[in-house]
Amino acid sequence: MWKDKAQLRKEMKERRQAAPDRAKRDAEIFTHFFSLPQVEKSKKFFIYMSFGSEADTRAMIAELLKRGKEVYLPRVEGRDMVFVRYTGQPLQKNRYGIEEPAGEGRTEGADVIVLPMLAADKQLHRLGYGGGYYDRFLQDENSAFKVGICYDFQRTDELFAQEYDVPADVLVTDKGIQRRDKAEEM
Repeated sequence: MWKDKAQLRKEMKERRQAAPDRAKRDAEIFTHFFSLPQVEKSKKFFIYMSFGSEADTRAMIAELLKRGKEVYLPRVEGRDMVFVRYTGQPLQKNRYGIEEPAGEGRTEGADVIVLPMLAADKQLHRLGYGGGYYDRFLQDENSAFKVGICYDFQRTDELFAQEYDVPADVLVTDKGIQRRDKAEEM
């Protein structure tokens, strides 16, 4: 059992860093993501640019653009996060080393929000990096379809969900798709 969130974050980062066959795992996530009916029918995507050992979203972003979808990437502004339209323009690194777009930001209007995570529990609550940016953002964004992305080994039976945490609607991993209302699928 995990002692606390910090321990779980550290362990999941280490597992991710050491994961073999990440390119193969990323390709499986890509396939599962694009098999979702919500991805096919939706137009506006709030998605993050993968960083470090996170499951790759760069190929997904390129495919969304190729399919004519509107892609928005996050940018941190103080304690909050906004999403900026991305069409392939150069990105700038923020204080965390994460690439962000310049331009006017928006905080609503997504059809699909893709969530980064270090771990996910059976109810699809996510463990993030501890800054609370997505937690605060999701409090006001209830209508969008929320897709968590991670490797299957980042799933856990125990997570430290708080009352303000907003779970994903679907979790996409290299092993398949888990819907919140059907936790037994995976």
